[in-house]
Amino acid sequence: MPNPSRNVLLIDSTGRGHAIADLFQRSDPSVQVFYGPGNPSVADERICTVPDISLSDPESAVRFCQARAIDFVFVSHIDALSTGYVDFLKTNGIPTIGPDRAAARLEASKAFTKSLLQRYNVKTARFAVFDRPEPAKCYIRGLDYDVVVKADGLCEGNGAYVCSDQASALQAVDSIMLARAHKDAGNRIVVEERLFGVEISISALFDGKEFLMFPAALDYKRSDDGNKGVNCDGMGSLSPHPLADKTLYREIQTEVLEPLRAAILGEGLKYTGFIYIGAMLCDDGIKVIEINVRLGDSEAEAVLPKVQSNFVRLCEGVLLGTLSSMSLETDDKCYCNVVAAQGPTLRLDEHGREIRYPGWPHGDFEVGFPISGLEAVNCRNSRLFFANVRRDAEDTLVTAGGRVLHVTGIGDNYAQAVHHAYANIEKIRFKGMSYRSDIGLIYGSVDAMRQRREISSLPWTWQMPRGALS
Repeated sequence: MPNPSRNVLLIDSTGRGHAIADLFQRSDPSVQVFYGPGNPSVADERICTVPDISLSDPESAVRFCQARAIDFVFVSHIDALSTGYVDFLKTNGIPTIGPDRAAARLEASKAFTKSLLQRYNVKTARFAVFDRPEPAKCYIRGLDYDVVVKADGLCEGNGAYVCSDQASALQAVDSIMLARAHKDAGNRIVVEERLFGVEISISALFDGKEFLMFPAALDYKRSDDGNKGVNCDGMGSLSPHPLADKTLYREIQTEVLEPLRAAILGEGLKYTGFIYIGAMLCDDGIKVIEINVRLGDSEAEAVLPKVQSNFVRLCEGVLLGTLSSMSLETDDKCYCNVVAAQGPTLRLDEHGREIRYPGWPHGDFEVGFPISGLEAVNCRNSRLFFANVRRDAEDTLVTAGGRVLHVTGIGDNYAQAVHHAYANIEKIRFKGMSYRSDIGLIYGSVDAMRQRREISSLPWTWQMPRGALS
């Protein structure tokens, strides 16, 4: 007998949120997804945007749940999680999936997470924590290796400075702690050893006792081609990760997920929902770089389309604590997500003087530009997810933020998935549109790659698409 229909409230407003909402409705033909505050550009008969719900006001979600027959709430936005959204909903008797405020410190404080990883013997880079700039600089001057300097708090994905020499590391300290580039998020910093290898994004669903691992992904966090430019939330992803095989998944389970599970339980953290672990495949094994208490973005747009399991039932397993008895079904396709961002623009002020905007993530950017070509995107070989897209007064879709939308190509192999992603993103236009033209290429340590698989066998040779923007 089929399950009765379910009404789900999803708290998010990003491309990741759109991908989760899509997974709900795609995998369960009877579910109705209420997406709050959501995105008014998302058009699906079983995904209903609820703009009155606020990420900063959990009472707005409680009112909605009380007015509707909502079966459970899934909170997946860090702004809500870090301020106790889940705590408030649960206090009001609403079944809710997501870590509480204390558990959200795994993302909200890098220093907290690094100390926890160290206590529970999860492999990570060497590090030190500072709340004043001069001791941090003194520490850096005494090191014989490169470092990454990170603001401790939430920085919307751009608070990590990957440094190639001592001078750039000292400058990073000044930028965070003296110039206040990230405001109060930079009151404390973490200085950690720079790791070299191939990055891997690990995602899992947690029911408070056990993890259910999702396909791994390869994320591209740098803003520019060649893995250059600034660190940002992500410019694209591949899934599954090209180096992920059964041996690597076993290593992830034993070296990362099991000790992390012990840490969460040992610290008494109330955690359910997705967890994201950014790690590095180094010559001496896998090491954790960071933890997010929700799915990665842009990984979600490449990972979730692979999932074939009924996601409502998985969520019910989370609520009941029975995830260990469930399995994850995925397809055998490859997925490549390319982010279309709001890049540089130029306009004239009222006096005819040029005003230049560097674009996201390099600095200020303009919004409100009409988006064309969406109707030409081939839905048979790609998926389209909206991040910062809105409707203007004329009901036209326009840009509304830095990362505008995601185009995810689908293929039988990596080359085909990459080709379909770029063939479709080329059809889309808006003023200042920018995207990396090399998503799908691998950057990292040759030794780390050879540990898993011979480079010559990797199946992603492809030709750069005509007209790709950088």
